[in-house]
Amino acid sequence: MSAERGTETRAQPPTSSWRRRLLIISAAATALLVLAVSLAIALFDVNRYKAEIEDAVSTHSGRRLHLNGDLGLSIFPTLAIDLPASSLSAADSEAEFLSFASARMEIALLPLLRQEIVIESMHLRQARATVTLRGEHEAPALPPEGAAPGASDIAETADTAETANTAAAPAAGTAEHRRAGGETNWEIGHLVLSDAAITVHDAASGKTLVLSAITLETGRLSRQGETITAAQLELHADGQHAANAWTLAASAEEIALDRQKLSSGAIVLSASRAGTQPFNAQLKLDSLSGPRSSLVAENFLLTATRRDGPASMHARVRGPLNANLEEQTLTLAQLDGELALTDPLLPAGQAQLPFSGAMTLDARRQHATLELASSARDASFKASIELAYFARPEIAFALNADRLNLDSYLAPARPVTLEAARQEPAPAAQAASSNRGKNSAAAEHIVRISTAAPVAVPAEPAFDLTPLRELRLDGTLQIAQLQARGIKAASVHASVHSAAGRATLAPVSAQLYGGRADGDFSLDTQVPQLSLNLAFNDVDFGALARDALARNDLSGRGNVDLALSSSGRSRAELTRAAQGTLRFALRDVALVGIDLSAVLGQLKEILRDGGKQSGRFDRSQRTLLSHLDGTVKLADGVARNDDLDGAAPRLALGGYGQFDLLSKTLDYTLRVMMAENPAEGSKLLRALEGLPVPVQVSGPADELRYSVSLQDVASDALTRRGADIGAALVEEAERFLGKLFGGDERK
Repeated sequence: MSAERGTETRAQPPTSSWRRRLLIISAAATALLVLAVSLAIALFDVNRYKAEIEDAVSTHSGRRLHLNGDLGLSIFPTLAIDLPASSLSAADSEAEFLSFASARMEIALLPLLRQEIVIESMHLRQARATVTLRGEHEAPALPPEGAAPGASDIAETADTAETANTAAAPAAGTAEHRRAGGETNWEIGHLVLSDAAITVHDAASGKTLVLSAITLETGRLSRQGETITAAQLELHADGQHAANAWTLAASAEEIALDRQKLSSGAIVLSASRAGTQPFNAQLKLDSLSGPRSSLVAENFLLTATRRDGPASMHARVRGPLNANLEEQTLTLAQLDGELALTDPLLPAGQAQLPFSGAMTLDARRQHATLELASSARDASFKASIELAYFARPEIAFALNADRLNLDSYLAPARPVTLEAARQEPAPAAQAASSNRGKNSAAAEHIVRISTAAPVAVPAEPAFDLTPLRELRLDGTLQIAQLQARGIKAASVHASVHSAAGRATLAPVSAQLYGGRADGDFSLDTQVPQLSLNLAFNDVDFGALARDALARNDLSGRGNVDLALSSSGRSRAELTRAAQGTLRFALRDVALVGIDLSAVLGQLKEILRDGGKQSGRFDRSQRTLLSHLDGTVKLADGVARNDDLDGAAPRLALGGYGQFDLLSKTLDYTLRVMMAENPAEGSKLLRALEGLPVPVQVSGPADELRYSVSLQDVASDALTRRGADIGAALVEEAERFLGKLFGGDERK
């Protein structure tokens, strides 16, 4: 039995041993195959075909390819092709369009047997691209029906893109396949673009946009028939524009595109700007799908935030989006959004403006429209905006508002301040007392103390009017109730026009504080120079001053005509260069801060104090005038008046002086004359009837002081009215005259 078992055992094949032998044989065969292929590749000189590759690219794309080094071919661990530093010219031009430092493609072997190209990975390093946007300096003429300005440029761009797409797709594939008119299928498992840069130059405007440090990484890219798909796209780039550093980013879950339709997963685009006024924006599309002529994104969301110190502005727009890739149009048929402001200077510290509307964009015809409406508490309006020609836009707009309170959305203007240092003297300050105008002979004896001092224009940034120089704008404003900078107006109508660097706001009209205002404004941005004409008719200026300036220094109703022009690149320069005339005719005026009747009623006390008295303006005191007329002339940053004419019970008022607009300092002399009063019992007061009593008003606008001096008045009274004033002087001014004339008492 045992012998039989042994015989049977020896007859069975040794399975494990044969398996080991087969594995050894297979491994040896594989090693020999790898060795053979490696030797073949090592012996194969791929650089023999450099010239043919360059010629093929030129033939099929019209671009010149320069391979500046040796090509590399390797098999381990995968079949890989290494390209040296290379460059590609623009279409039909020797100008460089694209260059890169090196590139590597790893290719799967087995799909090649099926005439398919599967690139397992592609890595392009330090790619550099230059794109020039060509255009005209003048806006193109309106195109005929069905055509569009710039359509040829767009078509050329599309052709270039198609050529680039064809060139980017591998040109391999059998001759038979190409003759059959088919497309070569290809697949890229992983695409990496590192440290790339692109320069975009706009020939029309002369501006250049540079994006650098670009990184692009994708998942699977493929072409099967007419469908191109991409997955897990991630793009990041840094840019420089107008001295500002920008960062751009984009991501997409999946995109599929063919000649008929497009579909995608979530798409996110973002842009941010660093600096003292940082800005960032983000566009989100949950999905995009449909035929190329009717793409739909149910959820479109655009957000943007801009910060300026403690202040910030946040905007949000959302709605369903429709796009037509063939016609190059985009539509937001129904959008809604909100503008949110945060600023400690705002009345409530923050403000919100909800809005709704619609938008259309036609890239082929370079045309866009926007409709907006809001019914907020402080802003109820409808607005329409139309834009044509994107390179040099033409903008038309119309705003119709029931109410618009800009103060809820605008922080108060910060006043111009002066540095403490005094540098160059104001031209007018040197002539502070050179022109007294229409002064009487008695006024020549009035001593005026000048407080005008040389002032320095503070250092401040110049106006940036560059955007206005190219602005082409036409529009109308109609606002039933308007509030801006505290000023309240009704029935506001205005027309706006801007072209060739000149902007105008004319005509302008409004109902204002019981009266009416009409005017026009123009700005030449090239100089820059501005002019302003305003006519106020029967306006309550007391109420206007309280709302606009929060001051009670002036009250009265009447007419004011202003004609002003100036030039300069900052507020200080504009103020210093102001030229013009202001005429006013007011009634029922109250001068707040001083009671002139009370001051003149203290002549006896003034005489006892040596003939002088001074004091600070007190807002509880006022002088009521039946009328106040005059003319103010503006020159060299100084407002002058020398023809003041006013009247109050028992008083006549004149005056002359100036106000420095930059230092906000007043130097003015009021000439107060007492009217005849038979009931007056004081011989001195009766003797001074008709003689101008000087009241000097001077100092900063918010710290005014007055002073009265009777020395010159007394001297003039003795000279002109000795007989009438003698008894009064003997009775009430003996001590005063003794001090005044050193004991020489005139009889």
